[in-house]
Amino acid sequence: MSNNEIKLLANEVSIGMYVTKLDRPWLDTPFMLQGFMINDEEDLELLKKHCQHCFVDRVRSKNFDPSKIDRLARITTKHHIKSSKPDKKQPVKQPETAPQKKIKKARIYQDQVDMHDELANVREHHKTMTDVVKDMMSSFRLNKKLDIGEVRKALKPMVDSIIRNPDALLWLNRLRVLDDYHYSHAIGCSIWAMSLGRQLGMTRIDIESLGLGGLLLDVGKTKLPEKLLNKKDALTQDEVKTLKDHVKFSMEIVDDDKSINMKVKNMIESHHERIDGSGYPLGLKGDMIPLFGRIAAIVDCYDAITSERVYAEPLSSQEAVKRIYEWRGKEFQTELVEEFIQAIGMFPAGTMVELTNGEVGVVTAESRTRRLRPKVMLLLNADKSPKSEYTICNLMAKETDDEGNPLGIKNALPSGAYNLKADEFFL
Repeated sequence: MSNNEIKLLANEVSIGMYVTKLDRPWLDTPFMLQGFMINDEEDLELLKKHCQHCFVDRVRSKNFDPSKIDRLARITTKHHIKSSKPDKKQPVKQPETAPQKKIKKARIYQDQVDMHDELANVREHHKTMTDVVKDMMSSFRLNKKLDIGEVRKALKPMVDSIIRNPDALLWLNRLRVLDDYHYSHAIGCSIWAMSLGRQLGMTRIDIESLGLGGLLLDVGKTKLPEKLLNKKDALTQDEVKTLKDHVKFSMEIVDDDKSINMKVKNMIESHHERIDGSGYPLGLKGDMIPLFGRIAAIVDCYDAITSERVYAEPLSSQEAVKRIYEWRGKEFQTELVEEFIQAIGMFPAGTMVELTNGEVGVVTAESRTRRLRPKVMLLLNADKSPKSEYTICNLMAKETDDEGNPLGIKNALPSGAYNLKADEFFL
Protein backbone atom coordinates (compact mmCIF):
# COMPACT_ATOMS: atom_id res chain seq x y z
CA MET A 1 0.00 0.00 0.00
CA SER A 2 1.37 3.40 -0.98
CA ASN A 3 1.56 6.39 1.39
CA ASN A 4 -1.33 7.98 -0.52
CA GLU A 5 -3.72 5.08 0.12
CA ILE A 6 -6.12 5.04 3.08
CA LYS A 7 -8.36 2.19 4.21
CA LEU A 8 -12.05 3.14 4.53
CA LEU A 9 -15.35 1.43 5.27
CA ALA A 10 -17.43 1.18 2.09
CA ASN A 11 -20.27 3.22 3.61
CA GLU A 12 -17.83 6.08 4.32
CA VAL A 13 -16.78 6.43 0.67
CA SER A 14 -18.29 9.33 -1.26
CA ILE A 15 -18.52 10.60 -4.83
CA GLY A 16 -15.19 11.95 -6.05
CA MET A 17 -13.04 9.41 -4.22
CA TYR A 18 -10.61 7.28 -6.23
CA VAL A 19 -10.72 3.61 -5.15
CA THR A 20 -7.45 1.72 -5.66
CA LYS A 21 -8.12 -1.66 -4.00
CA LEU A 22 -11.05 -3.74 -2.81
CA ASP A 23 -11.36 -6.24 0.04
CA ARG A 24 -11.94 -9.11 -2.38
CA PRO A 25 -10.83 -10.23 -5.86
CA TRP A 26 -11.86 -7.46 -8.25
CA LEU A 27 -13.29 -9.91 -10.81
CA ASP A 28 -15.83 -11.03 -8.19
CA THR A 29 -17.36 -7.53 -8.40
CA PRO A 30 -18.90 -5.43 -11.19
CA PHE A 31 -15.82 -3.20 -11.11
CA MET A 32 -13.56 -4.54 -13.86
CA LEU A 33 -10.41 -2.79 -12.70
CA GLN A 34 -8.96 -2.02 -9.31
CA GLY A 35 -8.48 1.67 -9.83
CA PHE A 36 -11.65 3.67 -10.54
CA MET A 37 -13.35 6.93 -9.64
CA ILE A 38 -16.64 6.93 -7.73
CA ASN A 39 -18.61 8.98 -10.23
CA ASP A 40 -22.21 8.67 -9.03
CA GLU A 41 -24.65 7.10 -6.57
CA GLU A 42 -24.79 3.92 -8.65
CA ASP A 43 -21.06 3.38 -8.16
CA LEU A 44 -21.50 3.98 -4.43
CA GLU A 45 -24.32 1.46 -4.12
CA LEU A 46 -22.35 -1.18 -6.01
CA LEU A 47 -19.34 -0.63 -3.76
CA LYS A 48 -21.44 -0.94 -0.60
CA LYS A 49 -23.19 -4.03 -1.94
CA HIS A 50 -20.02 -5.94 -2.76
CA CYS A 51 -17.41 -4.68 -0.30
CA GLN A 52 -17.04 -3.99 3.40
CA HIS A 53 -14.01 -1.79 2.96
CA CYS A 54 -11.65 -0.50 0.30
CA PHE A 55 -8.56 1.66 -0.17
CA VAL A 56 -8.80 5.25 -1.41
CA ASP A 57 -6.04 7.34 -3.00
CA ARG A 58 -5.86 10.83 -1.49
CA VAL A 59 -3.95 12.32 -4.44
CA ARG A 60 -6.11 10.96 -7.25
CA SER A 61 -9.41 11.71 -5.48
CA LYS A 62 -11.09 15.04 -6.30
CA ASN A 63 -14.17 17.24 -5.92
CA PHE A 64 -14.18 17.15 -2.12
CA ASP A 65 -12.10 18.19 0.87
CA PRO A 66 -9.01 15.88 1.06
CA SER A 67 -8.94 16.23 4.83
CA LYS A 68 -12.22 14.35 4.91
CA ILE A 69 -10.41 11.16 3.92
CA ASP A 70 -7.95 11.48 6.80
CA ARG A 71 -10.80 12.08 9.25
CA LEU A 72 -12.75 9.08 7.96
CA ALA A 73 -9.62 6.95 8.04
CA ARG A 74 -9.13 7.72 11.74
CA ILE A 75 -12.77 6.81 12.39
CA THR A 76 -12.38 3.59 10.42
CA THR A 77 -9.24 2.63 12.33
CA LYS A 78 -10.93 3.39 15.65
CA HIS A 79 -13.82 1.07 14.90
CA HIS A 80 -11.52 -1.74 13.69
CA ILE A 81 -12.62 -2.83 10.26
CA LYS A 82 -11.36 -6.33 10.84
CA SER A 83 -13.83 -6.87 13.70
CA SER A 84 -16.85 -6.19 11.47
CA LYS A 85 -19.15 -9.10 10.81
CA PRO A 86 -18.27 -10.82 7.55
CA ASP A 87 -20.62 -10.59 4.61
CA LYS A 88 -22.26 -13.97 4.15
CA LYS A 89 -22.10 -13.46 0.40
CA GLN A 90 -18.35 -12.90 0.48
CA PRO A 91 -16.72 -15.60 -1.67
CA VAL A 92 -14.29 -17.93 -0.03
CA LYS A 93 -10.78 -17.08 -1.14
CA GLN A 94 -9.17 -19.93 -2.99
CA PRO A 95 -5.94 -20.84 -1.23
CA GLU A 96 -2.79 -21.23 -3.24
CA THR A 97 -1.49 -24.78 -3.27
CA ALA A 98 1.99 -23.48 -2.45
CA PRO A 99 3.31 -20.22 -0.97
CA GLN A 100 3.46 -17.27 -3.37
CA LYS A 101 5.61 -14.24 -2.75
CA LYS A 102 3.97 -10.84 -3.12
CA ILE A 103 4.96 -9.15 -6.37
CA LYS A 104 6.07 -5.56 -5.82
CA LYS A 105 5.65 -3.01 -8.60
CA ALA A 106 8.67 -0.79 -9.13
CA ARG A 107 6.81 1.63 -11.41
CA ILE A 108 3.46 2.33 -13.03
CA TYR A 109 3.49 2.99 -16.77
CA GLN A 110 1.23 5.63 -18.31
CA ASP A 111 0.13 5.69 -21.95
CA GLN A 112 2.36 8.11 -23.86
CA VAL A 113 0.51 8.19 -27.18
CA ASP A 114 -2.95 7.55 -28.58
CA MET A 115 -3.60 3.98 -29.71
CA HIS A 116 -4.27 4.99 -33.32
CA ASP A 117 -1.06 7.00 -33.54
CA GLU A 118 0.86 4.08 -32.08
CA LEU A 119 -0.76 1.72 -34.56
CA ALA A 120 0.79 3.70 -37.40
CA ASN A 121 4.19 3.55 -35.66
CA VAL A 122 4.30 -0.16 -34.97
CA ARG A 123 2.51 -1.77 -37.91
CA GLU A 124 5.66 -2.22 -40.01
CA HIS A 125 7.62 -3.44 -36.97
CA HIS A 126 4.96 -6.07 -36.36
CA LYS A 127 5.26 -7.23 -39.97
CA THR A 128 9.07 -7.40 -39.61
CA MET A 129 8.68 -9.45 -36.44
CA THR A 130 6.34 -11.82 -38.26
CA ASP A 131 8.88 -12.36 -41.04
CA VAL A 132 11.69 -12.93 -38.52
CA VAL A 133 9.64 -15.53 -36.63
CA LYS A 134 8.83 -17.36 -39.85
CA ASP A 135 12.50 -17.42 -40.85
CA MET A 136 13.48 -18.52 -37.34
CA MET A 137 11.06 -21.46 -37.33
CA SER A 138 12.13 -22.51 -40.81
CA SER A 139 15.79 -22.42 -39.77
CA PHE A 140 15.11 -24.64 -36.75
CA ARG A 141 13.34 -27.19 -38.94
CA LEU A 142 16.50 -27.32 -41.05
CA ASN A 143 18.66 -27.73 -37.90
CA LYS A 144 20.26 -24.32 -38.33
CA LYS A 145 21.44 -22.35 -35.30
CA LEU A 146 19.48 -19.52 -33.71
CA ASP A 147 20.43 -16.00 -34.85
CA ILE A 148 19.36 -14.26 -31.67
CA GLY A 149 20.73 -10.91 -32.83
CA GLU A 150 18.21 -10.68 -35.65
CA VAL A 151 15.37 -11.62 -33.30
CA ARG A 152 16.37 -8.99 -30.71
CA LYS A 153 16.68 -6.34 -33.42
CA ALA A 154 13.09 -7.00 -34.51
CA LEU A 155 11.84 -7.22 -30.94
CA LYS A 156 13.16 -3.88 -29.63
CA PRO A 157 10.61 -1.65 -31.47
CA MET A 158 7.86 -3.94 -30.18
CA VAL A 159 9.05 -3.40 -26.61
CA ASP A 160 9.06 0.37 -27.16
CA SER A 161 5.50 0.17 -28.49
CA ILE A 162 4.23 -1.87 -25.55
CA ILE A 163 5.66 0.70 -23.15
CA ARG A 164 4.15 3.66 -25.06
CA ASN A 165 0.68 2.11 -25.47
CA PRO A 166 0.05 -1.66 -25.53
CA ASP A 167 -3.32 -1.42 -27.30
CA ALA A 168 -1.78 -1.11 -30.78
CA LEU A 169 0.06 -4.43 -30.56
CA LEU A 170 -2.89 -6.09 -28.83
CA TRP A 171 -5.00 -5.03 -31.83
CA LEU A 172 -2.48 -6.38 -34.33
CA ASN A 173 -2.19 -9.57 -32.32
CA ARG A 174 -5.93 -10.16 -32.56
CA LEU A 175 -5.95 -9.98 -36.35
CA ARG A 176 -4.75 -13.58 -36.64
CA VAL A 177 -3.77 -13.26 -40.29
CA LEU A 178 -0.74 -15.56 -40.08
CA ASP A 179 -0.93 -18.74 -42.07
CA ASP A 180 0.49 -20.96 -39.34
CA TYR A 181 -0.71 -21.30 -35.75
CA HIS A 182 2.82 -21.75 -34.43
CA TYR A 183 4.04 -18.44 -35.91
CA SER A 184 0.96 -16.70 -34.58
CA HIS A 185 1.26 -18.34 -31.16
CA ALA A 186 4.89 -17.30 -30.77
CA ILE A 187 4.12 -13.65 -31.49
CA GLY A 188 0.97 -13.78 -29.39
CA CYS A 189 2.78 -15.14 -26.34
CA SER A 190 5.45 -12.50 -26.76
CA ILE A 191 2.95 -9.63 -26.86
CA TRP A 192 0.78 -10.91 -24.00
CA ALA A 193 3.89 -11.49 -21.85
CA MET A 194 5.25 -8.00 -22.50
CA SER A 195 1.84 -6.49 -21.72
CA LEU A 196 1.79 -8.29 -18.38
CA GLY A 197 5.37 -7.21 -17.69
CA ARG A 198 4.33 -3.59 -18.28
CA GLN A 199 1.35 -4.04 -15.96
CA LEU A 200 3.69 -5.40 -13.28
CA GLY A 201 5.93 -2.35 -13.62
CA MET A 202 8.96 -4.31 -14.78
CA THR A 203 12.05 -2.68 -16.26
CA ARG A 204 12.43 -2.33 -20.00
CA ILE A 205 15.13 -5.02 -19.93
CA ASP A 206 12.81 -7.50 -18.21
CA ILE A 207 9.93 -6.65 -20.56
CA GLU A 208 12.23 -7.37 -23.49
CA SER A 209 13.26 -10.67 -21.88
CA LEU A 210 9.61 -11.62 -21.51
CA GLY A 211 9.05 -10.79 -25.18
CA LEU A 212 12.02 -12.90 -26.25
CA GLY A 213 10.95 -15.79 -24.04
CA GLY A 214 7.44 -15.66 -25.49
CA LEU A 215 8.84 -15.96 -29.00
CA LEU A 216 10.96 -18.96 -28.05
CA LEU A 217 8.57 -20.89 -25.80
CA ASP A 218 7.71 -23.56 -28.36
CA VAL A 219 10.68 -23.55 -30.72
CA GLY A 220 11.28 -27.18 -29.76
CA LYS A 221 8.09 -28.14 -31.60
CA THR A 222 10.00 -27.62 -34.85
CA LYS A 223 11.72 -30.91 -33.97
CA LEU A 224 8.42 -32.81 -33.75
CA PRO A 225 6.57 -34.48 -36.64
CA GLU A 226 4.15 -32.17 -38.46
CA LYS A 227 1.62 -35.00 -38.43
CA LEU A 228 1.61 -34.98 -34.63
CA LEU A 229 1.29 -31.20 -34.34
CA ASN A 230 -1.61 -31.09 -36.80
CA LYS A 231 -3.52 -34.11 -35.49
CA LYS A 232 -7.22 -33.33 -35.01
CA ASP A 233 -8.13 -36.40 -32.96
CA ALA A 234 -7.23 -37.04 -29.33
CA LEU A 235 -3.55 -37.91 -28.78
CA THR A 236 -2.49 -41.28 -27.48
CA GLN A 237 -0.42 -41.53 -24.29
CA ASP A 238 2.74 -42.06 -26.33
CA GLU A 239 1.92 -39.05 -28.51
CA VAL A 240 1.35 -36.88 -25.43
CA LYS A 241 4.73 -37.98 -24.08
CA THR A 242 6.37 -37.11 -27.40
CA LEU A 243 4.65 -33.72 -27.48
CA LYS A 244 5.95 -32.90 -24.00
CA ASP A 245 9.48 -33.45 -25.30
CA HIS A 246 9.24 -30.10 -27.07
CA VAL A 247 10.38 -28.43 -23.83
CA LYS A 248 13.57 -30.49 -23.86
CA PHE A 249 14.15 -29.69 -27.53
CA SER A 250 13.56 -25.98 -26.91
CA MET A 251 16.19 -26.00 -24.17
CA GLU A 252 18.66 -27.76 -26.46
CA ILE A 253 18.19 -24.96 -29.01
CA VAL A 254 18.75 -22.08 -26.56
CA ASP A 255 21.12 -23.61 -23.98
CA ASP A 256 24.32 -23.00 -25.93
CA ASP A 257 23.53 -19.35 -26.66
CA LYS A 258 25.30 -17.32 -23.96
CA SER A 259 23.50 -14.12 -25.02
CA ILE A 260 20.18 -15.49 -23.77
CA ASN A 261 19.86 -14.78 -20.05
CA MET A 262 18.72 -17.29 -17.44
CA LYS A 263 15.34 -15.60 -16.96
CA VAL A 264 14.48 -16.37 -20.58
CA LYS A 265 15.80 -19.92 -20.36
CA ASN A 266 13.89 -20.52 -17.13
CA MET A 267 10.77 -19.13 -18.80
CA ILE A 268 11.09 -21.60 -21.66
CA GLU A 269 11.82 -24.56 -19.40
CA SER A 270 9.00 -23.93 -16.91
CA HIS A 271 6.11 -22.55 -18.98
CA HIS A 272 4.19 -25.82 -18.62
CA GLU A 273 4.71 -26.06 -14.86
CA ARG A 274 1.67 -25.40 -12.65
CA ILE A 275 1.64 -24.01 -9.13
CA ASP A 276 -0.17 -27.08 -7.77
CA GLY A 277 2.62 -29.32 -9.09
CA SER A 278 0.55 -30.88 -11.89
CA GLY A 279 2.70 -29.49 -14.71
CA TYR A 280 5.78 -30.75 -16.51
CA PRO A 281 8.66 -31.47 -17.03
CA LEU A 282 9.71 -31.22 -13.35
CA GLY A 283 6.41 -31.00 -11.48
CA LEU A 284 7.46 -27.78 -9.72
CA LYS A 285 5.12 -26.05 -7.24
CA GLY A 286 4.47 -22.47 -6.20
CA ASP A 287 7.54 -20.27 -5.93
CA MET A 288 9.71 -23.16 -7.06
CA ILE A 289 8.54 -22.05 -10.52
CA PRO A 290 10.48 -18.95 -11.66
CA LEU A 291 8.39 -15.78 -11.99
CA PHE A 292 8.94 -15.66 -15.75
CA GLY A 293 7.72 -19.26 -15.95
CA ARG A 294 4.56 -18.43 -14.01
CA ILE A 295 3.93 -15.53 -16.38
CA ALA A 296 4.58 -17.71 -19.43
CA ALA A 297 2.11 -20.34 -18.20
CA ILE A 298 -0.72 -17.81 -18.22
CA VAL A 299 0.03 -16.15 -21.56
CA ASP A 300 0.71 -19.48 -23.29
CA CYS A 301 -2.63 -20.85 -22.14
CA TYR A 302 -4.61 -17.69 -22.91
CA ASP A 303 -3.20 -17.35 -26.41
CA ALA A 304 -3.82 -21.02 -27.15
CA ILE A 305 -7.47 -21.08 -26.10
CA THR A 306 -8.26 -17.86 -27.98
CA SER A 307 -6.60 -19.12 -31.18
CA GLU A 308 -8.04 -21.27 -33.93
CA ARG A 309 -6.31 -24.65 -33.71
CA VAL A 310 -6.74 -27.80 -35.77
CA TYR A 311 -8.38 -29.62 -32.85
CA ALA A 312 -10.34 -26.81 -31.15
CA GLU A 313 -12.42 -23.74 -31.91
CA PRO A 314 -11.22 -20.47 -30.33
CA LEU A 315 -12.89 -19.09 -27.23
CA SER A 316 -13.96 -15.47 -27.09
CA SER A 317 -11.72 -13.23 -25.01
CA GLN A 318 -14.51 -12.95 -22.44
CA GLU A 319 -14.85 -16.72 -22.03
CA ALA A 320 -11.06 -17.17 -22.00
CA VAL A 321 -10.68 -14.63 -19.18
CA LYS A 322 -13.32 -16.49 -17.17
CA ARG A 323 -11.52 -19.80 -17.70
CA ILE A 324 -8.14 -18.40 -16.70
CA TYR A 325 -9.73 -16.84 -13.63
CA GLU A 326 -11.34 -20.15 -12.67
CA TRP A 327 -7.92 -21.82 -12.83
CA ARG A 328 -6.30 -19.28 -10.50
CA GLY A 329 -4.84 -20.69 -7.30
CA LYS A 330 -4.56 -24.15 -8.88
CA GLU A 331 -2.75 -23.86 -12.17
CA PHE A 332 -1.79 -20.18 -12.13
CA GLN A 333 -0.77 -17.73 -9.41
CA THR A 334 -3.84 -15.74 -8.37
CA GLU A 335 -2.07 -12.38 -8.21
CA LEU A 336 -0.58 -12.83 -11.68
CA VAL A 337 -3.95 -13.86 -13.12
CA GLU A 338 -5.59 -10.71 -11.75
CA GLU A 339 -2.75 -8.52 -13.05
CA PHE A 340 -2.96 -10.20 -16.46
CA ILE A 341 -6.68 -9.53 -16.74
CA GLN A 342 -6.12 -5.93 -15.70
CA ALA A 343 -3.38 -5.68 -18.34
CA ILE A 344 -5.46 -6.91 -21.28
CA GLY A 345 -8.99 -6.23 -20.06
CA MET A 346 -12.03 -8.40 -20.64
CA PHE A 347 -12.18 -7.15 -24.23
CA PRO A 348 -8.67 -6.50 -25.62
CA ALA A 349 -8.30 -4.24 -28.65
CA GLY A 350 -9.33 -6.19 -31.75
CA THR A 351 -12.09 -8.15 -29.99
CA MET A 352 -15.40 -8.52 -31.82
CA VAL A 353 -18.29 -7.58 -29.48
CA GLU A 354 -22.07 -7.29 -29.47
CA LEU A 355 -23.56 -4.31 -27.63
CA THR A 356 -26.67 -4.43 -25.47
CA ASN A 357 -28.67 -2.71 -28.26
CA GLY A 358 -27.76 -5.48 -30.71
CA GLU A 359 -25.14 -3.59 -32.70
CA VAL A 360 -21.87 -5.40 -33.47
CA GLY A 361 -18.40 -3.91 -33.64
CA VAL A 362 -14.71 -4.35 -32.91
CA VAL A 363 -12.90 -2.89 -29.90
CA THR A 364 -10.36 -0.32 -31.05
CA ALA A 365 -9.04 0.99 -27.72
CA GLU A 366 -9.56 0.32 -24.04
CA SER A 367 -10.30 2.50 -21.07
CA ARG A 368 -7.56 2.03 -18.48
CA THR A 369 -9.96 2.77 -15.63
CA ARG A 370 -13.18 1.04 -16.69
CA ARG A 371 -12.37 -2.06 -18.69
CA LEU A 372 -15.99 -2.74 -19.68
CA ARG A 373 -16.31 0.58 -21.50
CA PRO A 374 -13.82 0.65 -24.39
CA LYS A 375 -14.05 2.38 -27.75
CA VAL A 376 -15.87 0.25 -30.33
CA MET A 377 -15.96 0.63 -34.10
CA LEU A 378 -19.55 -0.23 -35.05
CA LEU A 379 -19.89 -2.55 -38.05
CA LEU A 380 -23.41 -4.00 -37.96
CA ASN A 381 -26.80 -2.56 -37.08
CA ALA A 382 -29.03 -4.15 -34.44
CA ASP A 383 -30.62 -6.36 -37.13
CA LYS A 384 -27.07 -7.44 -38.10
CA SER A 385 -27.17 -5.67 -41.44
CA PRO A 386 -23.93 -3.85 -42.44
CA LYS A 387 -23.71 -0.19 -41.45
CA SER A 388 -23.40 2.23 -44.35
CA GLU A 389 -20.62 4.02 -42.46
CA TYR A 390 -18.36 2.79 -39.69
CA THR A 391 -18.37 5.00 -36.62
CA ILE A 392 -16.53 4.91 -33.29
CA CYS A 393 -18.65 4.55 -30.17
CA ASN A 394 -16.84 5.58 -26.99
CA LEU A 395 -18.67 3.71 -24.23
CA MET A 396 -16.99 5.88 -21.59
CA ALA A 397 -18.86 8.87 -23.04
CA LYS A 398 -22.01 7.18 -24.37
CA GLU A 399 -23.84 5.39 -21.55
CA THR A 400 -27.30 5.05 -23.15
CA ASP A 401 -28.54 4.03 -26.58
CA ASP A 402 -30.91 6.02 -28.83
CA GLU A 403 -33.88 4.68 -26.86
CA GLY A 404 -32.43 5.86 -23.56
CA ASN A 405 -31.59 2.35 -22.36
CA PRO A 406 -28.23 1.58 -20.66
CA LEU A 407 -25.61 0.86 -23.32
CA GLY A 408 -22.69 -1.49 -22.85
CA ILE A 409 -21.10 -4.68 -24.11
CA LYS A 410 -23.44 -7.68 -24.02
CA ASN A 411 -20.76 -10.24 -24.85
CA ALA A 412 -17.58 -10.87 -26.80
CA LEU A 413 -17.78 -12.75 -30.08
CA PRO A 414 -15.30 -15.20 -31.59
CA SER A 415 -13.46 -14.04 -34.68
CA GLY A 416 -15.57 -14.80 -37.74
CA ALA A 417 -18.94 -14.23 -36.06
CA TYR A 418 -21.50 -12.89 -38.55
CA ASN A 419 -18.80 -13.50 -41.20
CA LEU A 420 -16.75 -10.62 -39.83
CA LYS A 421 -12.96 -10.63 -39.56
CA ALA A 422 -11.23 -7.92 -37.55
CA ASP A 423 -8.41 -7.64 -40.11
CA GLU A 424 -10.89 -6.61 -42.80
CA PHE A 425 -11.53 -3.39 -40.89
CA PHE A 426 -7.92 -2.74 -39.93
CA LEU A 427 -7.43 0.35 -42.09
